[in-house]
Amino acid sequence: WNASSPGANTGLHVTVADYTNDVGVAAAYAKTLSYYAAKSGNAQAKTTAKALLDGMWSNYQDGLGIAVPETRADYNRFDDTVYVPSGWSGKMPNGDTINSTSTFTSLRSFYKNDPNWSKIEAYLAGGAAPSFTYHRFWAQADIALAMGSYAELLE
Repeated sequence: WNASSPGANTGLHVTVADYTNDVGVAAAYAKTLSYYAAKSGNAQAKTTAKALLDGMWSNYQDGLGIAVPETRADYNRFDDTVYVPSGWSGKMPNGDTINSTSTFTSLRSFYKNDPNWSKIEAYLAGGAAPSFTYHRFWAQADIALAMGSYAELLE
């Protein structure tokens, strides 16, 4: 592949199905742009990488890292029954009973001790989907690597 003459992709097209503020994906894109800018000298790639990194730092930084609030509807699965073979029973390491009526939550009773459990409980009772700010390791690592790559390659 040649950056100055990338070739035609006349049949290539995309459809945007959804939007997100995922900081891990933004960091991966910024890192990709940084390497591209360093090799090709493309000023727009450098500017965009810097804007992504600066934007995350300025707008989404908190005491734990860089993250955005997410509203997740999949917590409705906490009430789902977990398959346990007929006639089988046991105990989880925390003492929760495992049997044919076990649910995701009944096997993880310690979740109910979480200070934010009330948000999930309210959702399971028919309320609005809860919003939490997740500091996922992979995203934090990608952000750090993107910032380091930009600094090493372009500053």
